[in-house]
Amino acid sequence: IAAFEKAVESAYKAVMKPKEGTILTVAKGAHEKAAEFDGTEDMDQFIDSVIDYAQEVLNKTPDMLPVLKQAGVVDSGGQGLMQVMKGAYDAFLGKEIDFSVETPTVSVNIASVDDGFSDEDIKFGYCTEFIILLNRQFNIKHEMDFKSYLESIGDSIVVVADDDIVKVHVHTNDPGMAIQKALKYGQLSNMKIDNMRLEHQEKVIKMNEKNNAEP
Repeated sequence: IAAFEKAVESAYKAVMKPKEGTILTVAKGAHEKAAEFDGTEDMDQFIDSVIDYAQEVLNKTPDMLPVLKQAGVVDSGGQGLMQVMKGAYDAFLGKEIDFSVETPTVSVNIASVDDGFSDEDIKFGYCTEFIILLNRQFNIKHEMDFKSYLESIGDSIVVVADDDIVKVHVHTNDPGMAIQKALKYGQLSNMKIDNMRLEHQEKVIKMNEKNNAEP
């Protein structure tokens, strides 16, 4: 149980500014419910209660993100996490896994190209990812200082240190500032910068083309 709590808590805390209504919200709910069972040895009741509460949180995600409410769906990442937890519970109970895939019988029709999201909603336009190949010390203090700096220039921040590398993700309007700061700790690898505003526009165009192609 302690290992489960730690794993869920680590996943939630990996992002400095988590956006409510995502997989992180579901993970946080699961962790909070798991903490209520500290010291229990009844794994059956523990896992069942955690999954039930996490499902309740997942069902509320459309009320937290307008995009989800517009589409009438729950967060896909949170749904995926639920499937992982349910699969783990089935394995615990010794259930036989069914690998068959059901074919959808009802087609989905996109009524509008409006996805409920506009370019103005994107505060930081560039999704920036890279790996730092460390050539100097990078302890917990350095990690927190680096995260604080990234927080001052963007959001959706993930910084994961693993031996001699550091994986970085940040949404910012100036990727160069994040890169310059990272270069103080070592060389950079696997650099990837995406313009999220352009990606959104392309998504809307594709939705429009698909809509027009439908009979």
